Amino acid sequence: MTSAAPDNASHYLYTFPSEVSADEHGAVALRWPVNAKPFERIPGPEQNTALAVVQARPDALTAEECDRVVALGESVPVQAGGVERGPGNYRMSHIAWLAPGPDTEWLYHRVAILFAEANRAYRFDIRGLVDAMQYTMYGAGQHFEWHLDLGPGSTSGRKLSMSIQLSEPDDYAGGQLEFVGRTVGPEARKRGTAVIFPAYLGHRVSPVDSGLRRSLVAWAYGPVFR
Repeated sequence: MTSAAPDNASHYLYTFPSEVSADEHGAVALRWPVNAKPFERIPGPEQNTALAVVQARPDALTAEECDRVVALGESVPVQAGGVERGPGNYRMSHIAWLAPGPDTEWLYHRVAILFAEANRAYRFDIRGLVDAMQYTMYGAGQHFEWHLDLGPGSTSGRKLSMSIQLSEPDDYAGGQLEFVGRTVGPEARKRGTAVIFPAYLGHRVSPVDSGLRRSLVAWAYGPVFR
């Protein structure tokens, strides 16, 4: 990411017009409000220092609650995890969808609270969950290569991602949740910890060497970035 020049840090050097029009010949005309000028310096955009922050929230779920989520995940149909685009071996895992219902209402409320608390830093416009929550399992040799959770089509409204650790740290080897240019501490591997991050951050789950890694994944949606 290119850094802004010092002069651009707090003021606009050029202000876009309030109106752009074209005549019958296609010639474009730029128009500013009365008494406004394009090179008149005005205060720049508000800064947001949390745009690339990865949050780890230990004890988001208790051990008993993790057991409940695992039981829910094991009680619904399991399918192979895939990606919208890319080769079949880009993502190797097994997943199950936890839809809203009497058995999962408490979990949806808990995830909503976690998103709301984390979003105090990001200040994104988030409205709710469009996808059901995903119970994910990575066994030996399985992984998810570098990717973004925000993309074209149905995922274009994703703003925040969450991954809650359901396994004990020594239940598996490998299987690290990693980020491009960011690191998370060892608490991210602790059972019950929620890791929350902007959906546009590149991340992956490295190959699991042995054992089974279980997690709960959710995405908070809002109006598309503009």
